[in-house]
Amino acid sequence: MSDKSVSTALRVLSLCFFAMGTASLSVVGALQSISSEMGISRSQAALLVPAFALTFAVGAPLMQVAVGHWVRRNLLLGGLVTLAIGALGCAVAPSYPLLIAARIVTGLGAAAVSPMVSSLAAVLVPPQRQGHALAVVFSGITMASVLGVPLASWCAAALGWRAMFASVAALAVAASVLLVLLVQDRSQAEPLRLSHVQQLAGDLPALCGLAVTLCGMAALFTTYTMITPILRDRFAAGPTAISLALFLYGVAGVTGNRLARYVALKWTSEKSVSVALLLLIAGFLVLYVAPAWFFLALLAFIPWAIAVDIFAPAQQRRMVELAPELRGLVLALNSSALFGGIAVGGFIAGQVVPRMGLMRLPLVSIGLAALSLLLLWLSMRMRAKRSQFAARVEVMATPNT
Repeated sequence: MSDKSVSTALRVLSLCFFAMGTASLSVVGALQSISSEMGISRSQAALLVPAFALTFAVGAPLMQVAVGHWVRRNLLLGGLVTLAIGALGCAVAPSYPLLIAARIVTGLGAAAVSPMVSSLAAVLVPPQRQGHALAVVFSGITMASVLGVPLASWCAAALGWRAMFASVAALAVAASVLLVLLVQDRSQAEPLRLSHVQQLAGDLPALCGLAVTLCGMAALFTTYTMITPILRDRFAAGPTAISLALFLYGVAGVTGNRLARYVALKWTSEKSVSVALLLLIAGFLVLYVAPAWFFLALLAFIPWAIAVDIFAPAQQRRMVELAPELRGLVLALNSSALFGGIAVGGFIAGQVVPRMGLMRLPLVSIGLAALSLLLLWLSMRMRAKRSQFAARVEVMATPNT
Protein backbone atom coordinates (compact mmCIF):
# COMPACT_ATOMS: atom_id res chain seq x y z
CA MET A 1 0.00 0.00 0.00
CA SER A 2 1.13 3.55 -0.72
CA ASP A 3 1.84 5.96 2.12
CA LYS A 4 -1.33 7.88 1.19
CA SER A 5 -3.46 4.71 1.26
CA VAL A 6 -1.99 3.71 4.61
CA SER A 7 -2.66 7.18 6.02
CA THR A 8 -6.26 7.06 4.78
CA ALA A 9 -6.75 3.58 6.22
CA LEU A 10 -5.43 4.67 9.61
CA ARG A 11 -7.85 7.62 9.63
CA VAL A 12 -10.77 5.32 8.87
CA LEU A 13 -9.65 2.98 11.64
CA SER A 14 -9.50 6.01 13.90
CA LEU A 15 -13.14 6.74 12.98
CA CYS A 16 -14.03 3.16 13.92
CA PHE A 17 -12.46 3.79 17.32
CA PHE A 18 -14.40 7.07 17.50
CA ALA A 19 -17.67 5.22 16.95
CA MET A 20 -16.74 2.57 19.52
CA GLY A 21 -15.51 5.12 22.05
CA THR A 22 -18.65 7.21 21.70
CA ALA A 23 -20.83 4.11 22.09
CA SER A 24 -18.88 3.14 25.20
CA LEU A 25 -18.56 6.50 26.94
CA SER A 26 -21.60 8.51 25.84
CA VAL A 27 -23.82 6.84 28.42
CA VAL A 28 -21.82 8.55 31.19
CA GLY A 29 -23.30 11.94 30.25
CA ALA A 30 -26.82 10.51 30.00
CA LEU A 31 -27.03 8.63 33.32
CA GLN A 32 -29.08 11.34 35.01
CA SER A 33 -31.73 11.52 32.27
CA ILE A 34 -31.90 7.71 32.01
CA SER A 35 -32.28 7.47 35.78
CA SER A 36 -35.07 10.06 35.81
CA GLU A 37 -37.07 8.71 32.88
CA MET A 38 -36.87 5.05 33.88
CA GLY A 39 -37.35 5.66 37.59
CA ILE A 40 -34.17 3.90 38.66
CA SER A 41 -31.39 4.95 41.04
CA ARG A 42 -28.11 6.49 39.91
CA SER A 43 -26.29 3.35 40.96
CA GLN A 44 -28.59 1.23 38.78
CA ALA A 45 -28.10 3.57 35.84
CA ALA A 46 -24.34 3.42 36.39
CA LEU A 47 -24.49 -0.36 35.78
CA LEU A 48 -24.93 0.44 32.07
CA VAL A 49 -21.20 1.19 32.03
CA PRO A 50 -19.93 -2.14 33.43
CA ALA A 51 -22.61 -4.10 31.48
CA PHE A 52 -20.96 -2.92 28.26
CA ALA A 53 -17.43 -3.19 29.59
CA LEU A 54 -17.72 -6.64 31.16
CA THR A 55 -19.25 -8.03 27.95
CA PHE A 56 -16.32 -6.59 26.04
CA ALA A 57 -13.78 -7.96 28.51
CA VAL A 58 -15.12 -11.50 28.27
CA GLY A 59 -16.01 -11.41 24.59
CA ALA A 60 -12.80 -10.05 23.07
CA PRO A 61 -10.47 -12.99 23.87
CA LEU A 62 -13.17 -15.57 23.14
CA MET A 63 -13.72 -14.01 19.73
CA GLN A 64 -10.01 -14.12 19.05
CA VAL A 65 -9.97 -17.86 19.71
CA ALA A 66 -13.21 -18.57 17.82
CA VAL A 67 -13.03 -16.25 14.79
CA GLY A 68 -9.80 -14.28 15.20
CA HIS A 69 -8.33 -16.02 12.13
CA TRP A 70 -10.99 -14.48 9.85
CA VAL A 71 -10.10 -11.62 7.53
CA ARG A 72 -9.47 -8.72 9.90
CA ARG A 73 -11.53 -6.20 7.93
CA ASN A 74 -14.56 -8.51 7.76
CA LEU A 75 -14.48 -9.14 11.50
CA LEU A 76 -14.18 -5.40 12.15
CA LEU A 77 -17.15 -4.75 9.83
CA GLY A 78 -19.24 -7.33 11.66
CA GLY A 79 -18.35 -5.70 14.96
CA LEU A 80 -19.42 -2.26 13.74
CA VAL A 81 -22.77 -3.59 12.49
CA THR A 82 -23.39 -5.39 15.80
CA LEU A 83 -22.47 -2.21 17.68
CA ALA A 84 -24.99 -0.24 15.59
CA ILE A 85 -27.73 -2.80 16.29
CA GLY A 86 -27.01 -2.64 20.02
CA ALA A 87 -27.09 1.16 20.08
CA LEU A 88 -30.38 1.18 18.18
CA GLY A 89 -31.71 -1.36 20.67
CA CYS A 90 -30.81 1.03 23.49
CA ALA A 91 -32.70 3.82 21.71
CA VAL A 92 -35.95 1.84 21.61
CA ALA A 93 -35.64 -0.23 24.83
CA PRO A 94 -38.96 -0.02 26.72
CA SER A 95 -37.56 -1.19 30.07
CA TYR A 96 -34.39 -1.20 32.15
CA PRO A 97 -33.67 -4.96 31.69
CA LEU A 98 -33.95 -4.60 27.90
CA LEU A 99 -31.73 -1.53 28.02
CA ILE A 100 -29.09 -3.58 29.86
CA ALA A 101 -29.50 -6.35 27.25
CA ALA A 102 -28.98 -3.85 24.42
CA ARG A 103 -25.83 -2.56 26.10
CA ILE A 104 -24.56 -6.14 26.21
CA VAL A 105 -25.13 -6.45 22.45
CA THR A 106 -23.26 -3.17 21.97
CA GLY A 107 -20.42 -4.55 24.06
CA LEU A 108 -20.25 -7.67 21.87
CA GLY A 109 -19.81 -5.46 18.81
CA ALA A 110 -17.09 -3.45 20.51
CA ALA A 111 -15.33 -6.69 21.47
CA ALA A 112 -14.71 -7.27 17.76
CA VAL A 113 -13.99 -3.65 16.88
CA SER A 114 -11.20 -2.74 19.28
CA PRO A 115 -8.78 -5.67 18.81
CA MET A 116 -9.25 -5.59 15.02
CA VAL A 117 -8.63 -1.83 14.79
CA SER A 118 -5.40 -2.23 16.76
CA SER A 119 -4.36 -5.34 14.84
CA LEU A 120 -5.00 -3.73 11.44
CA ALA A 121 -3.10 -0.60 12.43
CA ALA A 122 -0.14 -2.72 13.50
CA VAL A 123 0.08 -4.71 10.24
CA LEU A 124 -0.32 -1.69 7.94
CA VAL A 125 3.03 -0.19 9.00
CA PRO A 126 6.57 -1.48 9.63
CA PRO A 127 7.46 -2.46 13.23
CA GLN A 128 9.32 0.79 13.97
CA ARG A 129 6.17 2.80 13.14
CA GLN A 130 3.68 0.72 15.11
CA GLY A 131 3.76 2.95 18.18
CA HIS A 132 2.96 5.95 16.01
CA ALA A 133 0.21 4.07 14.11
CA LEU A 134 -1.46 2.98 17.35
CA ALA A 135 -1.39 6.56 18.60
CA VAL A 136 -3.03 7.70 15.34
CA VAL A 137 -5.91 5.24 15.57
CA PHE A 138 -6.27 5.91 19.30
CA SER A 139 -6.95 9.55 18.39
CA GLY A 140 -10.45 8.24 17.61
CA ILE A 141 -10.93 7.54 21.31
CA THR A 142 -9.61 11.03 22.02
CA MET A 143 -12.05 12.60 19.58
CA ALA A 144 -14.83 10.57 21.18
CA SER A 145 -13.95 12.43 24.37
CA VAL A 146 -13.62 15.79 22.57
CA LEU A 147 -16.79 15.61 20.48
CA GLY A 148 -18.67 12.36 21.04
CA VAL A 149 -19.15 12.46 24.81
CA PRO A 150 -19.97 16.18 25.25
CA LEU A 151 -22.29 16.15 22.20
CA ALA A 152 -23.96 13.02 23.56
CA SER A 153 -24.34 14.72 26.93
CA TRP A 154 -25.93 17.74 25.23
CA CYS A 155 -28.11 15.52 23.04
CA ALA A 156 -29.34 13.56 26.05
CA ALA A 157 -30.25 16.80 27.86
CA ALA A 158 -31.79 18.58 24.86
CA LEU A 159 -33.32 15.78 22.77
CA GLY A 160 -33.41 12.85 25.16
CA TRP A 161 -31.18 9.87 25.73
CA ARG A 162 -33.00 7.78 23.11
CA ALA A 163 -32.03 10.24 20.38
CA MET A 164 -28.47 10.07 21.70
CA PHE A 165 -28.32 6.29 21.26
CA ALA A 166 -29.88 6.55 17.78
CA SER A 167 -27.11 8.99 16.81
CA VAL A 168 -24.49 6.50 18.03
CA ALA A 169 -26.05 3.82 15.82
CA ALA A 170 -25.89 6.16 12.79
CA LEU A 171 -22.23 6.89 13.52
CA ALA A 172 -21.37 3.17 13.57
CA VAL A 173 -23.13 2.70 10.22
CA ALA A 174 -21.15 5.59 8.71
CA ALA A 175 -17.88 4.05 9.93
CA SER A 176 -18.90 0.72 8.38
CA VAL A 177 -19.48 2.31 4.98
CA LEU A 178 -16.11 4.10 5.00
CA LEU A 179 -14.37 0.90 6.09
CA VAL A 180 -15.78 -0.96 3.08
CA LEU A 181 -14.84 1.84 0.68
CA LEU A 182 -11.40 2.88 1.90
CA VAL A 183 -9.69 0.00 3.72
CA GLN A 184 -8.62 -2.70 1.29
CA ASP A 185 -6.54 -4.91 3.59
CA ARG A 186 -7.55 -8.58 3.35
CA SER A 187 -4.97 -10.06 5.70
CA GLN A 188 -5.78 -12.71 8.26
CA ALA A 189 -4.36 -13.14 11.72
CA GLU A 190 -2.73 -16.39 12.73
CA PRO A 191 -5.26 -18.92 14.10
CA LEU A 192 -5.39 -18.81 17.89
CA ARG A 193 -6.14 -21.80 20.06
CA LEU A 194 -6.79 -22.35 23.74
CA SER A 195 -3.22 -23.66 23.93
CA HIS A 196 -2.07 -20.13 23.09
CA VAL A 197 -4.11 -18.82 26.01
CA GLN A 198 -2.45 -21.42 28.23
CA GLN A 199 0.96 -20.35 26.92
CA LEU A 200 0.24 -16.75 27.79
CA ALA A 201 -1.16 -17.78 31.18
CA GLY A 202 2.31 -19.04 32.10
CA ASP A 203 3.97 -15.74 31.17
CA LEU A 204 4.12 -13.86 34.49
CA PRO A 205 5.48 -10.53 33.12
CA ALA A 206 2.65 -10.45 30.55
CA LEU A 207 0.00 -11.34 33.15
CA CYS A 208 1.32 -8.64 35.44
CA GLY A 209 1.26 -6.27 32.46
CA LEU A 210 -2.42 -7.04 31.85
CA ALA A 211 -3.08 -6.24 35.51
CA VAL A 212 -1.45 -2.83 34.92
CA THR A 213 -4.03 -2.13 32.21
CA LEU A 214 -6.93 -3.31 34.35
CA CYS A 215 -5.97 -1.31 37.44
CA GLY A 216 -5.09 1.80 35.44
CA MET A 217 -8.48 1.87 33.70
CA ALA A 218 -10.30 0.99 36.93
CA ALA A 219 -8.60 4.01 38.50
CA LEU A 220 -9.94 6.24 35.74
CA PHE A 221 -13.51 4.93 35.64
CA THR A 222 -14.06 4.69 39.36
CA THR A 223 -14.33 8.47 39.23
CA TYR A 224 -15.25 9.08 35.57
CA THR A 225 -18.39 6.94 35.76
CA MET A 226 -19.82 9.40 38.29
CA ILE A 227 -18.28 12.58 36.89
CA THR A 228 -21.68 14.06 35.96
CA PRO A 229 -23.09 13.76 39.53
CA ILE A 230 -19.75 14.99 40.95
CA LEU A 231 -19.81 18.12 38.79
CA ARG A 232 -23.47 18.75 39.53
CA ASP A 233 -23.56 18.02 43.28
CA ARG A 234 -20.14 19.26 44.40
CA PHE A 235 -19.36 21.94 41.85
CA ALA A 236 -22.94 23.15 41.15
CA ALA A 237 -22.60 22.58 37.39
CA GLY A 238 -25.67 22.57 35.16
CA PRO A 239 -26.09 20.62 31.88
CA THR A 240 -24.27 23.26 29.80
CA ALA A 241 -21.36 23.48 32.23
CA ILE A 242 -21.09 19.68 32.36
CA SER A 243 -20.95 19.50 28.56
CA LEU A 244 -18.27 22.20 28.65
CA ALA A 245 -16.26 20.22 31.20
CA LEU A 246 -16.46 17.05 29.11
CA PHE A 247 -15.46 19.05 26.04
CA LEU A 248 -12.44 20.48 27.85
CA TYR A 249 -11.52 16.97 28.95
CA GLY A 250 -11.57 15.93 25.33
CA VAL A 251 -9.57 18.95 24.15
CA ALA A 252 -6.91 18.15 26.73
CA GLY A 253 -7.00 14.60 25.40
CA VAL A 254 -6.11 15.89 21.92
CA THR A 255 -2.94 17.33 23.42
CA GLY A 256 -2.35 14.01 25.15
CA ASN A 257 -2.77 12.09 21.89
CA ARG A 258 -0.32 14.30 20.02
CA LEU A 259 2.08 13.98 22.92
CA ALA A 260 1.58 10.20 22.82
CA ARG A 261 2.68 10.14 19.17
CA TYR A 262 5.81 12.08 20.06
CA VAL A 263 6.78 10.07 23.12
CA ALA A 264 6.12 6.80 21.24
CA LEU A 265 9.17 7.71 19.13
CA LYS A 266 11.27 9.03 22.03
CA TRP A 267 10.39 7.09 25.19
CA THR A 268 10.23 3.44 26.10
CA SER A 269 6.75 2.07 26.69
CA GLU A 270 7.59 1.61 30.40
CA LYS A 271 8.49 5.27 30.81
CA SER A 272 5.36 6.40 28.98
CA VAL A 273 3.09 4.25 31.16
CA SER A 274 4.83 5.38 34.38
CA VAL A 275 4.48 9.09 33.52
CA ALA A 276 0.84 8.60 32.52
CA LEU A 277 -0.06 6.95 35.84
CA LEU A 278 1.68 9.72 37.81
CA LEU A 279 -0.27 12.35 35.85
CA LEU A 280 -3.47 10.44 36.54
CA ILE A 281 -2.75 10.48 40.28
CA ALA A 282 -2.06 14.24 40.10
CA GLY A 283 -5.41 14.87 38.39
CA PHE A 284 -7.39 12.88 40.96
CA LEU A 285 -5.55 14.60 43.80
CA VAL A 286 -6.47 18.04 42.45
CA LEU A 287 -10.11 16.96 42.09
CA TYR A 288 -10.18 15.70 45.69
CA VAL A 289 -8.50 18.61 47.45
CA ALA A 290 -9.94 21.44 45.33
CA PRO A 291 -12.51 23.76 46.87
CA ALA A 292 -15.97 23.56 45.29
CA TRP A 293 -15.11 25.96 42.48
CA PHE A 294 -16.01 24.81 38.99
CA PHE A 295 -12.85 26.11 37.29
CA LEU A 296 -10.71 24.03 39.68
CA ALA A 297 -12.60 20.92 38.62
CA LEU A 298 -11.79 21.85 35.02
CA LEU A 299 -8.14 22.23 36.01
CA ALA A 300 -8.10 18.66 37.31
CA PHE A 301 -9.27 17.38 33.93
CA ILE A 302 -6.10 18.47 32.11
CA PRO A 303 -3.50 16.03 33.54
CA TRP A 304 -6.22 13.39 33.75
CA ALA A 305 -7.04 13.54 30.02
CA ILE A 306 -3.41 13.78 28.91
CA ALA A 307 -2.53 10.76 31.05
CA VAL A 308 -5.19 8.52 29.51
CA ASP A 309 -4.11 9.26 25.95
CA ILE A 310 -0.51 8.44 26.77
CA PHE A 311 -1.37 5.37 28.85
CA ALA A 312 -3.57 3.40 26.44
CA PRO A 313 -1.34 3.20 23.31
CA ALA A 314 1.86 2.91 25.36
CA GLN A 315 0.45 0.01 27.35
CA GLN A 316 -0.70 -1.72 24.15
CA ARG A 317 2.79 -1.32 22.71
CA ARG A 318 4.31 -2.70 25.90
CA MET A 319 2.07 -5.77 25.83
CA VAL A 320 3.08 -6.56 22.23
CA GLU A 321 6.73 -6.20 23.27
CA LEU A 322 6.19 -8.70 26.10
CA ALA A 323 4.72 -11.41 23.82
CA PRO A 324 5.28 -10.51 20.14
CA GLU A 325 4.66 -14.06 18.96
CA LEU A 326 1.08 -13.87 20.32
CA ARG A 327 0.28 -10.37 19.07
CA GLY A 328 -3.39 -10.97 18.26
CA LEU A 329 -4.17 -12.66 21.55
CA VAL A 330 -2.20 -10.11 23.53
CA LEU A 331 -4.03 -7.22 21.89
CA ALA A 332 -7.38 -8.89 22.56
CA LEU A 333 -6.53 -9.61 26.20
CA ASN A 334 -5.17 -6.11 26.70
CA SER A 335 -8.42 -4.72 25.30
CA SER A 336 -10.26 -7.08 27.65
CA ALA A 337 -8.20 -5.82 30.57
CA LEU A 338 -8.89 -2.25 29.48
CA PHE A 339 -12.65 -2.74 29.41
CA GLY A 340 -12.49 -5.04 32.39
CA GLY A 341 -10.98 -2.08 34.22
CA ILE A 342 -13.88 0.07 33.04
CA ALA A 343 -16.31 -2.55 34.39
CA VAL A 344 -14.46 -2.78 37.70
CA GLY A 345 -14.34 1.01 37.99
CA GLY A 346 -18.06 1.34 37.28
CA PHE A 347 -18.86 -1.38 39.82
CA ILE A 348 -16.64 0.21 42.48
CA ALA A 349 -18.28 3.58 41.88
CA GLY A 350 -21.72 2.06 42.34
CA GLN A 351 -20.63 0.49 45.64
CA VAL A 352 -18.66 3.43 47.07
CA VAL A 353 -21.13 6.27 46.44
CA PRO A 354 -24.07 4.96 48.53
CA ARG A 355 -21.72 4.09 51.42
CA MET A 356 -19.07 6.82 51.41
CA GLY A 357 -20.27 9.60 49.11
CA LEU A 358 -19.18 10.91 45.74
CA MET A 359 -15.99 12.65 46.85
CA ARG A 360 -14.37 9.47 48.13
CA LEU A 361 -14.13 8.26 44.54
CA PRO A 362 -10.95 10.25 43.65
CA LEU A 363 -9.20 8.72 46.69
CA VAL A 364 -10.11 5.21 45.54
CA SER A 365 -8.87 6.12 42.06
CA ILE A 366 -5.54 7.28 43.49
CA GLY A 367 -5.14 3.96 45.28
CA LEU A 368 -5.88 1.99 42.11
CA ALA A 369 -3.43 4.07 40.05
CA ALA A 370 -0.74 3.53 42.68
CA LEU A 371 -1.43 -0.23 42.53
CA SER A 372 -1.04 -0.07 38.75
CA LEU A 373 2.36 1.58 39.20
CA LEU A 374 3.43 -1.16 41.60
CA LEU A 375 2.33 -3.86 39.14
CA LEU A 376 4.26 -2.10 36.36
CA TRP A 377 7.41 -2.20 38.47
CA LEU A 378 6.88 -5.90 39.20
CA SER A 379 6.33 -6.68 35.53
CA MET A 380 9.50 -4.79 34.57
CA ARG A 381 11.51 -6.67 37.20
CA MET A 382 10.23 -10.05 36.04
CA ARG A 383 10.91 -9.16 32.41
CA ALA A 384 14.47 -8.08 33.23
CA LYS A 385 15.15 -11.30 35.16
CA ARG A 386 13.77 -13.39 32.30
CA SER A 387 16.04 -11.58 29.82
CA GLN A 388 19.07 -12.10 32.06
CA PHE A 389 18.27 -15.81 32.40
CA ALA A 390 17.84 -16.20 28.64
CA ALA A 391 21.16 -14.45 28.05
CA ARG A 392 22.95 -16.79 30.48
CA VAL A 393 21.41 -19.86 28.83
CA GLU A 394 22.52 -18.59 25.41
CA VAL A 395 26.07 -18.06 26.64
CA MET A 396 26.20 -21.54 28.19
CA ALA A 397 24.82 -23.10 24.99
CA THR A 398 27.37 -21.36 22.76
CA PRO A 399 30.29 -23.75 22.01
CA ASN A 400 33.81 -22.52 22.79
CA THR A 401 35.87 -21.65 19.73
